[in-house]
Amino acid sequence: MVAGLLYVVGLIAAVVTVVMVGFAAPPLVQAFMSGIGAPEPDYLGAVSALGRGLEWALWPFVGGLLVMGAGRTIMLLGAINRALRGTP
Repeated sequence: MVAGLLYVVGLIAAVVTVVMVGFAAPPLVQAFMSGIGAPEPDYLGAVSALGRGLEWALWPFVGGLLVMGAGRTIMLLGAINRALRGTP
């Protein structure tokens, strides 16, 4: 029960983060494209500005994936335990 709840909470955290990044993306993409389309483009600067704009999304996304992984690990250990005991 706890494993399923951990998995769902992690999934929700990861999906919500991706949706929030989708809403924040248009101005970031526009700034990136204007940086690339300049007469003398600074590719490294454009990519680093894009990364700075999305740095807030790293830890919620990674945290959601880690919580999902913990839930799946608990589910796997429970299944192994039931299989070794011989109960369905």
